[in-house]
Amino acid sequence: MHLFHCPDLSGQTVELPEEEAHHAASVLRLAAGDTIGLLDGLGTRVTATLLEVGRKRVLANVTARERSPVERPFRIHLAVAPTKQADRFEWFVEKAVEIGVDRITPLATARTERTKLRRDRLERVAISAMKQSQRSWLPRIDELTDMKELLASDLPPQRFFGWCEGEHAPLMQRYSTAADAVVLIGPEGDFTAAEAGILRAHQFQATSLGTARLRTETAALAACTWMSLAQQR
Repeated sequence: MHLFHCPDLSGQTVELPEEEAHHAASVLRLAAGDTIGLLDGLGTRVTATLLEVGRKRVLANVTARERSPVERPFRIHLAVAPTKQADRFEWFVEKAVEIGVDRITPLATARTERTKLRRDRLERVAISAMKQSQRSWLPRIDELTDMKELLASDLPPQRFFGWCEGEHAPLMQRYSTAADAVVLIGPEGDFTAAEAGILRAHQFQATSLGTARLRTETAALAACTWMSLAQQR
């Protein structure tokens, strides 16, 4: 059964968003009477029958509705410096959503190479990954955020940052599955010593993700994988 993202599933009759409607009508060539699945990204999943499939709109009638529980007892927040090549960051977003994450913040640091991102594109990547992995919850994707702004926000009790230099301990030893967590992953040139000092002053713990030096997107995905799977043990 084909899945589509529809933010508003409150009614009995649902109109698909423009992009999803185009995919249903012009790419998949679905017809009235076909059965589809709809996700709002907030835990609601419905089964629906197509009523109208046209060039301008696609309507469906809800036939069954279910509410999915949250996927993890404690939230995983990744703040990651965008890579110079946009496709590598999009790859990370796609895979993190498939594995399990609650929030992704593109992080501007002193050495961040990319200073502009298309949030709408990242959200489309996340939606596609949610549907592909059969998930019911869509992670929050933030705008590009500098470290000062992030540190001034409401952060969870567990705070980590990947650090290749100085004193650090493996994330696998420090992460607890009993509380929300945020992990910061810096750019290819790593966080500066000054940034590391600021993070420590805000109760962030320096961590490593093994003995190899990983690319930004690889390190972020490794952290995501460990934390998500650890909560499933």
